[in-house]
Amino acid sequence: MQLMVVLSREGEEKEKEWGLVELQGVLETHQGQSFDKQFIGDLHFTATGVPQLIVGHHLLTGKVVSLDKPLAVMKKVKGDGSTKEYNIIAVIKRKIIFRNRPKPIVGLKK
Repeated sequence: MQLMVVLSREGEEKEKEWGLVELQGVLETHQGQSFDKQFIGDLHFTATGVPQLIVGHHLLTGKVVSLDKPLAVMKKVKGDGSTKEYNIIAVIKRKIIFRNRPKPIVGLKK
């Protein structure tokens, strides 16, 4: 079996850089629903570049770190049965880590 990885072709834009989000703990959905195509939360960066993730009524604060080895996001290209070809559609070089416990977001009573 032959494995081919195509970084980019002539005339195509270079690969895009994606990011990875790492959470500690467990995320649960209502009534055991799948996370497929579901809204998880809002990701923001402070003026000093600190990432903040709002999930429901909780605020998580994290940090951006570089991966030791970049990861490639690949898409399989249909081909004949003797060879397999994959296109790299993105490269992941950094990740956002949320390690601390979430802080509850509470409203002020009027």
